[in-house]
Amino acid sequence: MRQISSMLQGLARSMSLGKERKEAEEPQGTVLRSSGTLWGEGSETFAAACSRRGEKGTNQDTSIVWEGYGCQDDTIFCGVFDGHGQWGHYVAKAVRESLPQQLLCRWQEAVALTSLIDGEKRLGDCQFDLLRQSYLAAAAAVDEELRRSRRLDAVNSGCTALSIVKQGDLMVVANVGDSRAVLATTSDDGDVTAVQLTVDFKPDLPQEKARIIQCEGRVHCLDDEPGVHRVWVPHRDAPGLAMSRAFGDYCVKDYGVISAPEVTQRRITARDQFVILATDGVSDRFLHSHKVFLLPAQQTDHSWQHLGQVWDVLSNEEAVRIVAATPDREKAAKRLVECAVRGWRRKRRGVAVDDCSAVCLFFHSPAP
Repeated sequence: MRQISSMLQGLARSMSLGKERKEAEEPQGTVLRSSGTLWGEGSETFAAACSRRGEKGTNQDTSIVWEGYGCQDDTIFCGVFDGHGQWGHYVAKAVRESLPQQLLCRWQEAVALTSLIDGEKRLGDCQFDLLRQSYLAAAAAVDEELRRSRRLDAVNSGCTALSIVKQGDLMVVANVGDSRAVLATTSDDGDVTAVQLTVDFKPDLPQEKARIIQCEGRVHCLDDEPGVHRVWVPHRDAPGLAMSRAFGDYCVKDYGVISAPEVTQRRITARDQFVILATDGVSDRFLHSHKVFLLPAQQTDHSWQHLGQVWDVLSNEEAVRIVAATPDREKAAKRLVECAVRGWRRKRRGVAVDDCSAVCLFFHSPAP
């Protein structure tokens, strides 16, 4: 009950402060938008973030860690965003800025309404439901915001978005696209094991493929890319998007690609040590995919180009072992990214290194 009262007080402070400050000003709490570290206030959490530009031009990855999210000392928001297409880096940054704010606004409204109607007891019973519905509404609002934007072209560009909100022992995970969240937990025999918390939303997943086909989109592989399934519009070999969910990418939004996140929850226990959020440059199950975008209208229908190769470098277990074995937590995300880059160069010789980003959120203070 104390946690619910704290949530109400924190959200009330956030709403009050939000009315007083201008939109351009920084949100309340401490926000990290670049590589670095951030200690939690009023909790034992500690976050390390690292983003490394690849060898293909502009870094289209970005991340955010927002400690004190919603003016609550025990609440933190973390996210990684992976852009693709000509304007993918702009789309990723736009989503990074908009999604946490949109989510917070809807969460505040839902908490306030539920507490007024049903009281604090009912609020405690539906914490996850409120956050899930708030996430879905926020994602829809962000995608519509991008569609209407005159500052960037998200027709042939887009981004993935993987984020978590951790409040007390409740962690809510929301995933749009093919980035991945992996939890490190201690097994009965004392070993640190990996638990994958998200689904890699690829076009060949049965439920994803069924939705795309129902919307008259097509899913198939190119002859020179067996096993790499892509989304295509009905009568042209374009755009060849290698994921089934994304923000932006309006050229295929009428053909089954959606921006709705899958939202799940987990109660953190003393056995759970940390969670890794990483763009697909770190994970191993994205077999040799490419993110593709449509070229300007004057180009032929078959004119497309690769923007970033997804590679089989680190397994979930390897990523967890790398982070767990890093003596200095402040260097955990950086070491994970460096290991992924080294693995790329060893396994994918002659192929330019892709952008790579990770956030490592530790739940407990290190043992003395």
